[in-house]
Amino acid sequence: MPHAIDLRRLDHLGQLLVGALEQKDWARVSEIDLLIRQGLQRLSTNGKPGADLQARLAPLKALHARARQACMREHQRLGDLLGSLAQNGEGRLAYSLLDSVQEEGQA
Repeated sequence: MPHAIDLRRLDHLGQLLVGALEQKDWARVSEIDLLIRQGLQRLSTNGKPGADLQARLAPLKALHARARQACMREHQRLGDLLGSLAQNGEGRLAYSLLDSVQEEGQA
């Protein structure tokens, strides 16, 4: 039987995870994820969790799935942003080279 304190701690971590997701505080999401993982590992030291424990942890599992999706969306957004910045940088470089060539031609 898992310790009630471990379950309460996981509940609290779930609440903190909700807040971090709402604030889009990705560093905090990562910290909380690590703490949840450690808590779950402590619970699993007694072997495979029973149906009661699995049911008790189902909301946390669903929340973790939501967090994972949010992180994946943020990862995609940042990748798109970096790609856009790289393309803009290439455009600026091309205009800079064109200006240099034109200045040399006028000299």
